[in-house]
Amino acid sequence: MASNFAEWQSVITRLAAFVVALLLLPPLALTLSGEEWVASTPIAGAVWLPAIFSTFAVLAFGILLDTLTFQRTEHSLLRAQRGYVLWCGVAGAFTGVLFAYLNLFEGAWLTPASTESIALLLAVFLGAALLPVVLFTRLWLAGLLRLRTRRFALPALHAEITAYILLLMALGGLLGGTIWINHLGGLFWSSPLLLLVSLQLFWNESSVFSGLPQGDWSRVLLGAVSGIVVGGLALTVYRITGGALYFAASAWQLSAYLALFGLLCLQIGDVVAEHWRGKPRGEVFPKKPFPISVVVKKDR
Repeated sequence: MASNFAEWQSVITRLAAFVVALLLLPPLALTLSGEEWVASTPIAGAVWLPAIFSTFAVLAFGILLDTLTFQRTEHSLLRAQRGYVLWCGVAGAFTGVLFAYLNLFEGAWLTPASTESIALLLAVFLGAALLPVVLFTRLWLAGLLRLRTRRFALPALHAEITAYILLLMALGGLLGGTIWINHLGGLFWSSPLLLLVSLQLFWNESSVFSGLPQGDWSRVLLGAVSGIVVGGLALTVYRITGGALYFAASAWQLSAYLALFGLLCLQIGDVVAEHWRGKPRGEVFPKKPFPISVVVKKDR
C-alpha cells in the first residue's frame, strides 16, 4: 500500500507541475510584457452537433483498431486494461482543456463557440476520446508495420543536462511564444511535450525519445503518425458534418502540431502506466556515491 501511494504521489507531482506551468506561464508572460489578453472573435457556424459526431467517430475508430489488434496479436487494451484506458481518457480530457486554454492566448484556431467556457467544455469531450485512441492506433500500427529502425542511433546525452535544456526551451516557448506569436508559435505548441519529457528525465523515467540512442525510432514515428491520423479523422468528420473551423496555421504546420500531439499522448500514457507497472518511485537525480571508497579497519 505504501509503495502504491508513493507511485501515485510521483505521478501526481509531475502532472501537477506540468498543469501548473501551462496554466500560469502564458498569463505571466502577458503581465511581464504589459500586454492585455484579447478574446478571439468566434466565427459563424455549427459547433456542438459536429463535435459530438466527431467524438463518436473517433471512439468507433479506436474500438475498431483495438479489435483488429486483438485479432492479430491477442492483446487488447480495452479487454485487458480497462482501468488504464479509463484513466487515459481522464488525462485526455484534461489535456484537451489545457490545449484549448493555451489557444486562448495563441489563437491558432477559431470555432463558433460563443464563450471560452464552451470551448473548454468541447475540448473535454474531444480530448477524452483522442488520447486513448492515439494509443490504440499506435499499437495497431506497431503490429501492422513492425518497423526495424535501429540503423540511425543518436548519441546518448546526459539526462540531467538534457532535462535542463528541454525545460528552458519549454519555459521559453510558453513565455516568449505568448508574446511573439508569429515568430515562436512552433516552440509554443512544442512546449507541453518538451516540458513533460524534461519532468520525466528529472524523475529518471523513460520518455518517448528514450529509444533513439539505441536507434529505435518506432515509438516516435508511429506516435507522430497516430496523432496525424486520429486528429485528421476528428477534423474531417467535424467538417463533413457541418462544423465551422478556421486554422491560422498552414496544412504542413497543422500536420506537425498533430504529430506533436500524438507524441504528447504517448508520453502521458506512459506516465499514467507507471502505476500499472508497479514501479517504485524514482528520485529527482539521486546523488552520486562518493567517488573514493572509504574502508575502516577494526583493531583486533
